[in-house]
Amino acid sequence: MGVNRAVRFILAIGLLFFLQQCNESGSTPPPPPRVIQYEVFKDSVLKADTQPPTAANVFDANVFTPGTDSLDNMLVQMDTLLHRQVALMEYLDTVKSRVKKTPGYTDEEKAALRANMQMLDSFLTASNQTPDSIQCRGKDCLLYMEIDKKSQHLYLYLLGELKDSFAVSTGKGKKYETPTMDLRPSGPILTKYTSKKFPGGNYMQLGNMPYAIFLRGGYAIHGTTPGNFAKLGTRASHGCIRVHPDNAKVLNSLVKTVGLR
Repeated sequence: MGVNRAVRFILAIGLLFFLQQCNESGSTPPPPPRVIQYEVFKDSVLKADTQPPTAANVFDANVFTPGTDSLDNMLVQMDTLLHRQVALMEYLDTVKSRVKKTPGYTDEEKAALRANMQMLDSFLTASNQTPDSIQCRGKDCLLYMEIDKKSQHLYLYLLGELKDSFAVSTGKGKKYETPTMDLRPSGPILTKYTSKKFPGGNYMQLGNMPYAIFLRGGYAIHGTTPGNFAKLGTRASHGCIRVHPDNAKVLNSLVKTVGLR
């Protein structure tokens, strides 16, 4: 009888411990979102010693007007071009092993091509998901950018707190007016991008629209080239939102860190 009582006591203690563990594991709240220290983040982005991509700009072939042309069609064309170029790259590697004088791709070009292709593949695969399925609006969101077309400034908020402001250029005249938008960026988010329809300049081999964040359709926030720096703070674009490339780099990195969805 004493042995049975001892066994029952041990089983009871084990059951209580098991229930306590289950209760604790079921009631543990999820970890809070990582707080971004904006000043530290901005400094690290601007001080990053990264080399610009040297691969041929496959985006050059896509002429594009925000608000008129289809972004979906453009992205599919870009994706097709990237896959063709990667296939050519792999073919040239094979040929180069046989014919030493045949020019091939550098390691940097291969890395840039594959990174662009992976980004576009991922974006096109997820394109049927709508960012607006996540319910937060304006300054309630972790990251929010307010575009004031009257003052031609962008105001950057993190967790509802104003952290920075940049001079911008929105669309000039009725033909190129930038629409008022309060939404999440739909993507893609590109480091290197060029518009040949409205050409002019090249910033650090990143094209004339570096660090582009596409908002809706063809409208994007992107860096501009040195020839347009003096126009920042005035209406001067063809519909997109231009910022200084340093500021565009910070915004681009922030959106990548937070994520489109």
